Amino acid sequence: MLTNYLRVAVRVLVRQRLYTVLNVVGLALGIATAAMMGLFVWHETHYDGFFRDAGRIFRVLPAQYLPGHAPGRMTVTAKPLGPVLAQDLPEVEAMVRVARHAVVLRDRGAPVEDRITLVDAPFFRLFDFPFLAGDPATALAGPGTVVLTEGQARRYFGTAEALGRTLTLTSGAGLMVTGVVRDLPSNTLFSRDLPTQIWTNIATKFQDGWDPLFADKDTRWRDEFLQTFVMLRPGVDPAALAPRFPALLAAHREGMEAVAPGLVETLELQPLTAMHTDPIEGRGVSPATLAGFVAIAGLVLAIAIVNFVNLATARSSLRAREVAIRKTLGGRRGQLVAQFLLESVLLALVAGLLGLALVELAMPRFLTLLDVRLDASFVSGAWLLATIAPLVLVVGLLGGLYPAYVLSRPRPTDLLRESRAAGGGRLRAALVMLQFTAAIVLGIATIVMGQQTRYASTQNLGFRAEGAVVLRGLDRPAGLAGIDALRDALLRIPGVAAAGAAANVPSDRSAWTNNYRLPETPAGTPDLLIRTEQVDADYLQALGVPLRAGRLFDPARPGDITSHAALRAGGGGVTIPAVLSATAVRRLGLATAEQAVGRTVVYGGGTALTIVGVVDDVQFDSAHADFEPTIYLAMHDDRSILLVRLAPNADAATLAAIDDTWRRLLPDLPLTREFLDDHIRQVYAEEARQGDLLALFSGLAILIACLGLFGLAAFTAERRTKEIGLRKVLGATVADIVRLLVWQFSKPVLLANLVAWPLAWVLMGRWLGGYAYRIQMNPLVFALAGLAALAIAWVTVAGHAARVAAAKPVTALRYE
Repeated sequence: MLTNYLRVAVRVLVRQRLYTVLNVVGLALGIATAAMMGLFVWHETHYDGFFRDAGRIFRVLPAQYLPGHAPGRMTVTAKPLGPVLAQDLPEVEAMVRVARHAVVLRDRGAPVEDRITLVDAPFFRLFDFPFLAGDPATALAGPGTVVLTEGQARRYFGTAEALGRTLTLTSGAGLMVTGVVRDLPSNTLFSRDLPTQIWTNIATKFQDGWDPLFADKDTRWRDEFLQTFVMLRPGVDPAALAPRFPALLAAHREGMEAVAPGLVETLELQPLTAMHTDPIEGRGVSPATLAGFVAIAGLVLAIAIVNFVNLATARSSLRAREVAIRKTLGGRRGQLVAQFLLESVLLALVAGLLGLALVELAMPRFLTLLDVRLDASFVSGAWLLATIAPLVLVVGLLGGLYPAYVLSRPRPTDLLRESRAAGGGRLRAALVMLQFTAAIVLGIATIVMGQQTRYASTQNLGFRAEGAVVLRGLDRPAGLAGIDALRDALLRIPGVAAAGAAANVPSDRSAWTNNYRLPETPAGTPDLLIRTEQVDADYLQALGVPLRAGRLFDPARPGDITSHAALRAGGGGVTIPAVLSATAVRRLGLATAEQAVGRTVVYGGGTALTIVGVVDDVQFDSAHADFEPTIYLAMHDDRSILLVRLAPNADAATLAAIDDTWRRLLPDLPLTREFLDDHIRQVYAEEARQGDLLALFSGLAILIACLGLFGLAAFTAERRTKEIGLRKVLGATVADIVRLLVWQFSKPVLLANLVAWPLAWVLMGRWLGGYAYRIQMNPLVFALAGLAALAIAWVTVAGHAARVAAAKPVTALRYE
């Protein structure tokens, strides 16, 4: 019996070649899209679950609650917090701190920059990566030891057998390799959010100027820069620890109330397995983003399924006589249903195999578009089959169940008497409308996202990003010692207009926030938390920030330069100059920029600052956020970058001279140079990738919808062959026939526009709400998207209709 069903199914599919090809191609595209997105979402939602004790590992997050401000969470903690948690909380079984430090290694004699992760000794007890060599329990037991990934071992030593060998820093320090682990899987935070390939003990000395600074942080509770992880004992409820955190901090941290009156500081425990999908400070992927990807992939698959069902119901009328004869000869309804379901599942299986091939071909490009790395194991045959097999079964049943149910129900005489297709024209028109509704919504979303991304990346940033070069890596002793000489030498290069140093540049996603107030602020009033930027006297000129009132820092005035020590000492009787942004002036309650110049602002516990100038607001983050109030202080403590402003006549020779000057003055530091505007564009790279992905899905949705529309047009023309012949005999022209068929399929597309426009308006309005600076949606975009969908539908139908209409009437009248 099954053999007979299969034989009939194959004959039917071969006989109806056009129907088979359209269904297979459309369904294969939908299945491939859903499979690729399914693999990506599965990968993103299964980070770090492979560790043995993943369910007991948590990241410690400092949390702040201040009246009138949104709650704040940070991923970084102070250095002394970890040992206190391990000592004061018996529920904590183990604690690990994770800090990162950029070092310069000797690789075959050449200086190479790399990042080393400093961790406490129990690190590999919590994060049990498989070791190829060495003992995880003792690999990082003492300072001066290092564990490498297999790839890093091959990079520096040419072989994975690196145990006992030494990594040499340009500072002269040596690190002995005590372990080698397998290259990290792609679904771990140490591959993406905290990329790590070299680990060392947190007590390791690098002899590069980092050591005293790092040691000085042992007792600094207000200096948050590393991440802290804890592993709780079995059975401990992390929620039960939350009420104890404020008191624990109060017992060890001094001056809590001095930070800001009314501020409540506590800790939160973030599960390790939730870190990637609970992003903080822009690291990870949000559940909303994943849900959006799933929804879009679901739309594309739904359009393909609608095609499948639509064409199946349309073609079902051609099987009416066959079904009637089968029922007359004694065929039972269950047998007929089984026949139709088998044909549908067989067709879906062929589409699934083609979809599998498409996934293999398209997955690398898809991952490049997302800027994501997936291990080969995730795109192996087993994973793909596990993803595609359920889709094939479900789609096959959905596509065959309805026609099988409708056609197997009537009596044989009814089937022989009727020639209409199962489901009727209204159902098919409704399904076509749903298809084009989804396609039009995706098209509008693509256009709006592209407009917003372009607007956000070109908005007024408050400075001139074009023509600015950023030189990084100057925070090491050699860089700090030579930064002034480097700046002076660069200024002598033809084509260099200005140069200034700072701790960060805009879009570095870093912030140093302090509390400020005016001297006359009433007691008990909360201080204002304002961003503080550490710059040198030349930086604001090099950045190109317009001056509103007063003056900028002046290199000829040594008194303009301050330090952390001077700030902590209250200025030491010396006036500390400050430059404020326009928003900071307003936030402090000062009327105008001119009136603010000369006023005093109190920093921290009581250090007086004198406002010497007011500048335009600078966008340090992205268009998602408002301009932050900012206070600039001229300091040389934390200079790590040098910003070089190029003159209009600068060319490639200017950049080459900059590179040569660096290598001549700082031979032991690797050169890291980038353009500031390129760096800023990276802030919007995620939105740009999402826009590209949406454009791809929109194109797929329209293509699949057009495949179905073409099939329906062919079916309609075939069913109306005799009518077309009679119309031509009675004087209808080819244009009249084409217009008749095109209008039939224009109506559902026009209705789709009426549904898609308000839906897209609401969805994109909510998306744009995430930006502080956003475009106004233009109704013309909606109209153009609708007209484009209508034009595509016309082109799809008109070509086929013209061929049918051009046939001789006698051929049409002899039909059947």
